[in-house]
Amino acid sequence: MKKIATLTITFLIIVIMSLNIKAQYWKREPASLIYANGTNHFMGDLGGGKREAAHFLGVRDLDYQVTRPTWQIGYRYRFHELFCVRATYTFAILRGKDKASGFFGRRARNLSFRSPLHELGVQIEYYFLKELPPARSAITSLLGRRNFAAYIFFGTGGFYFNPKAKYEPTGKWIALRPLGTEGQYANPDGTPFTYTSFYAPHEELQTPKPYKPFAAFISFGLGVKYNINRRWAVGLEMSNRYTSTDYLDDTHDRYFNYADFGLTPPSEYTTYFADRHVPYNAETQEVLYDQQAEPYHSGKAGRGDPNYNDAYIFTLITVYYKLKKGKHNMPKFR
Repeated sequence: MKKIATLTITFLIIVIMSLNIKAQYWKREPASLIYANGTNHFMGDLGGGKREAAHFLGVRDLDYQVTRPTWQIGYRYRFHELFCVRATYTFAILRGKDKASGFFGRRARNLSFRSPLHELGVQIEYYFLKELPPARSAITSLLGRRNFAAYIFFGTGGFYFNPKAKYEPTGKWIALRPLGTEGQYANPDGTPFTYTSFYAPHEELQTPKPYKPFAAFISFGLGVKYNINRRWAVGLEMSNRYTSTDYLDDTHDRYFNYADFGLTPPSEYTTYFADRHVPYNAETQEVLYDQQAEPYHSGKAGRGDPNYNDAYIFTLITVYYKLKKGKHNMPKFR
């Protein structure tokens, strides 16, 4: 009886110790370096799918013809068994092109842009499928549950952008922000210019102020992670980023024609990029690119939609490298 009691107590001590070790596993190597590579999809006024824009999640509005690359580096720190915080720098090339859209109204508008995106962000990750210590051996264990983890996340940050468009006669890419394509520089100092709409003489309008090349974003998304071994892991992550600007594509609201008021545009390129629409046949939905349309007068709606800001989606394949703890519990390279 005494021997059984001793064995029982010994067994309980071993179990408790093993549970404690398992519970504390995440504390031993909480930090990771991250590299990610993938794609982005712009969701704004230009380009898009076959129907009018979808403003929540917007998956139906994805235009795969203008998918562009994305790169990310980051640092991840696990501060709780179920929670991590990640800081990232992301570089992407955003693109939107009405000609590639499935909706004939956008194709007839005929605007396009591309922009570099330099993004700094931070996100909090919640692991609803908990990350466990990787298996020690056996090839079959590579497909076991303990190698997989899944999480949702919420993040925020800021970014720099600089929309440009191609000047077709020379093939040169021109920065759009200084051009005032929606009348931002009708007054040279950038203050709003008040005018009466040609299409509704009773309607008094104002041009927008010049926009800044910096904006903020909030993001949310879903990710999965696979632990290859104690040091390396790979993952797949998809996130939707909503921004504080409607000018990623240099398009916001109404057309503005400087010539209507005898004003000098701020650039020789302004008129070319402000209005590039072409005629179309409404019955057949055929866009007549070989014909030239009369320029719109100031106040014509439909150049952009001022009710919604721009957004973009990242789809990233992620590689993790876990850092070993050094002195004073600080992470270090092996």
